[in-house]
Amino acid sequence: MTSTARERLPLSAAESSLIMAIRERMTRSPRQLNNAFEADAELLDLGAAGLLAVTVDTLNDGAELATATTPYAKGWLTTTVSVSDLAAVAADPVAVLISCSLRPDSWTLEEAREFGRGASEAAERYGCHIVGGDTNWANEESFTSCALGTVPRESILNRMGARPGDALYVTGPIGAGNAVGFRALALGGTGAGEPWLPEARVTACEPLRRYARACIDTSDGLLSAAVSLAEVNGLGAEVMLHDEVYAPIVSAVADSAGLPRWCSAAAEWGEFELLYAIDPADAQACSQALTQQGLRPFHVGHLVAGPELLMVDESGQRRELRNLLTRMRALDPAGSLLTDLRALLAEGS
Repeated sequence: MTSTARERLPLSAAESSLIMAIRERMTRSPRQLNNAFEADAELLDLGAAGLLAVTVDTLNDGAELATATTPYAKGWLTTTVSVSDLAAVAADPVAVLISCSLRPDSWTLEEAREFGRGASEAAERYGCHIVGGDTNWANEESFTSCALGTVPRESILNRMGARPGDALYVTGPIGAGNAVGFRALALGGTGAGEPWLPEARVTACEPLRRYARACIDTSDGLLSAAVSLAEVNGLGAEVMLHDEVYAPIVSAVADSAGLPRWCSAAAEWGEFELLYAIDPADAQACSQALTQQGLRPFHVGHLVAGPELLMVDESGQRRELRNLLTRMRALDPAGSLLTDLRALLAEGS
């Protein structure tokens, strides 16, 4: 990771310290191309066989699964969270393995079938398959996926390589994950219609290989992704959230709760879009290529040489992101989320 003297977000620093402590006495693979925090998926050089991308993600019961309201949706999300990491390094998915920890007697056979169908149909959507896994009994439910993909040797993309002045773009509308999670936990409802099924943006891989300098997925929300991408490159960022960047569900949920829409970019139920840094001279060509893949890229800001991490919200107000995200992360999703969020907004950020 690029070293920097400026203060990092406290909760991110705590997690980073734990990760580094776990890694401290591990032997590093001579095949590994990336350092810690430099890529969404680990990149391994297999020599003549090419480059392998591999990643693992776990979803725990409670807040992390608040956006998945059915067994099918849980299966779909379990596959998507790890394949999204492959997409962020522009890897072509090959296979996914899934581990399920289930409470005894909590699932029917039909629910298990629906979970498997959701996981498998998501994998097929991304051009790969579920090839195995593990199942255990546990006191708390959790689902883990490990995804493997291949990367062309000449097309390595990770979080590193961004430069001051680079434009920040996202591959599609933001905020749907936070809107769905907030609706489920704070507003007491899942909404009518079909469950929310986010998609890993594997169709963006080829254009991003050609044009992007750095990339990260928005699985923890757009603003957290922007901060991570800026800081790992030793840069600052200014994120601009215009009305058109939000997913349609965001306005409905924000209006019903009396909240500004930018909150849907600040919490950590992400939408699995890709945030990428790009030379402004290449931005139009990349956007056209992504549009041809059926995506809707949006310009959401730029990177700067200084330490500033700022957001300009839809009302034009500028907000400092370090303090804002620290306070947002301190909110308990299982507590009085709406009341606490309104109190935070009343105090100012």
